[in-house]
This record gives sequence, structure tokens and C-alpha cells, in this order.
Amino acid sequence: MVYRFTPRFSKTCLVLGITLSLAAQIASTQSAAAASLKVDVQDIEHPKGTLMIAVFNTQADFTKNEAVQGKRIPVKDAVIAVRFDDLPSGTYAIKMFQDVNDNGKLDMRGGLIPTEPFGFSNDAPAIFGPASWSDARFELHDGQNQQTIHLKTLPF
Repeated sequence: MVYRFTPRFSKTCLVLGITLSLAAQIASTQSAAAASLKVDVQDIEHPKGTLMIAVFNTQADFTKNEAVQGKRIPVKDAVIAVRFDDLPSGTYAIKMFQDVNDNGKLDMRGGLIPTEPFGFSNDAPAIFGPASWSDARFELHDGQNQQTIHLKTLPF
């Protein structure tokens, strides 16, 4: 059997092809924005104040403290789960601190040493300053992603 493609059939295929192509583009755009991030914050010694948590998607913004998303969560328990939705897939890092006295800032001793609990994604170490982007960064993929961060309090 021989199949003949008439101009009418070709136009139908063309329209169908364009429609499927547009549908695929829309689906890929929606899936790019479909990533969500669940952050489990643990080791909260004093359940009071506010948890200040910020999500960054570039090293420059991480350094300048210009977050793509941020939240303020009242601290009432020793463990808190925070969810961020509609994040495109990519590289991210998290900074957070517990504002125990609710003054809206991370209190520092001598302008250098945090006196309130803090943490970074990947539980990145903060040695002689905040954690680095390279230690704190992680990949966010479509779907559900999770980070567990343990708050730290410096002993001095």
C-alpha cells in the first residue's frame, strides 16, 4: 500500500507538529518552575524569637545578601520545617539565623562573632567568617528537594 501525502494532510501534520511543540515548551517552562525546597532546621536550643532564612541562587547575591526568596518563621519548637516553592532548577545556597531577641538582625560580639544561632545549607562550616558559596551551594532539581540544617551557636 502506498501512502500519499496530500497538501491538506501535510497542513494538518504541520499544525499538529506546531501544537505539540508549543505544548512541550509550555510543559518544560512549567516544570522549570515546579521545583520546591523543604528545609528542616534542627538543634534549636531555645524555642523563641524568629528564624530568618534566605535562599540565594548566585554567588554574588549570596555575598551581597540579596535573596531570591526569604522567610521569617516564629520559633516555637526545637525543629522547624520551612518550604520554598516555585524555584527554577539550578544552584542555590541558604543562610539563616535565629533572631532570639527579635531585633531584626544577627547580633554580633565585637562586630565579628555571632551571638545568636546560625546555619548554612549543607551544614557548611563558618570558620573565620560566614560559610563560602562553594561549601553551601547545592543543586535544586524539578520536584521535591530537601536540606537539613543544624543551627550552631559559637561557644565564646
